[in-house]
Amino acid sequence: MILPSKLVTLKNGKKITLRTLKPFEAQAMLQHLQITHQEAYQNMNQSADYWRNMLVEDEQRILGEFQNSNSRFLLGAVHDETIIGGLGFVGDESEFIDRNGTLGMSIQKKFCGQGLGSEMMKYAIEQAKIYGFHRIELAVRTYNETAIALYEKLGFKRIGTRSECAYIDGKYVDEYLYEIIFR
Repeated sequence: MILPSKLVTLKNGKKITLRTLKPFEAQAMLQHLQITHQEAYQNMNQSADYWRNMLVEDEQRILGEFQNSNSRFLLGAVHDETIIGGLGFVGDESEFIDRNGTLGMSIQKKFCGQGLGSEMMKYAIEQAKIYGFHRIELAVRTYNETAIALYEKLGFKRIGTRSECAYIDGKYVDEYLYEIIFR
């Protein structure tokens, strides 16, 4: 999906454009993912090395697939021509569950705490509603209190726990499952 661009202003006054990322921005997106997955690897599902080893051509293909999809979008947060945040939304495509979607988000540390996550999530929820989705789910590590507070503030409800679902720094960690249903 290609979403309309939206300009937002953070708490610190910086202007950020939320928009669909294009295949030609693959190298910049990989750089963003390397940074965020280095800074907050405990909250991610891949290491920074995973993104360092990904070919630009593969990321171009992925960005093109998001852009041409009827059930997915990749929202970029861009400041001064640099990608500083990303939010991926993937809708289910099976017949009976095609109104459900899953999302994940990454923001570079120097832009955290300024309202960017909230702006990205609100915009993604708004767009999911416009495109006819009924339910969004997400998973978050149980120790990621900042993200948990954001999701709950936006109306997501905790529906369960996935025990020992990730192995990080030599130990298993749990995740909470959250959902929001549009009525």
